[in-house]
Amino acid sequence: MFNDSFYKSIVDAPFNVSQKGERLTVPLKYKYKTCYEVGLAVPGRYLSDTRKTGKGLMGYKFVFKGKTLASGVTQPVVGPGWSGDDHISIRPLIVFDLPFPGASEGLFLTLEVIEPFVFLEEYKGETSIIIRPNYEPKVGKCYDEDLRIQY
Repeated sequence: MFNDSFYKSIVDAPFNVSQKGERLTVPLKYKYKTCYEVGLAVPGRYLSDTRKTGKGLMGYKFVFKGKTLASGVTQPVVGPGWSGDDHISIRPLIVFDLPFPGASEGLFLTLEVIEPFVFLEEYKGETSIIIRPNYEPKVGKCYDEDLRIQY
């Protein structure tokens, strides 16, 4: 079950996190029942190596059939948490489960920049949102439980 296809992103969309009010709405179509992360991605491994942090907040809203099932604001990007490889650095922002409580097919996630991520200004036009499984089989649970949203 835990091969490369398991960890494949279900969303990979450009998203300018340095612009207040920037908004993105994506459908959440998934194959595996597990926990997922919404991650902020930038090209290169520099942020994974330096663990750069700074101000920036994003609002999120999970919507099913026009009804908001959960909403809130991401935690600030402080401390360690960047991961990636030679090509990309990813910072998880929130963790949630699919299937989402109270929803089936037709669930959407809307993200909106509330406070620009000014520490990523040099990556303007190169940032994106990645949604992928966050499950860690070695520990038998989600890796970033501290980022789990409240339903």
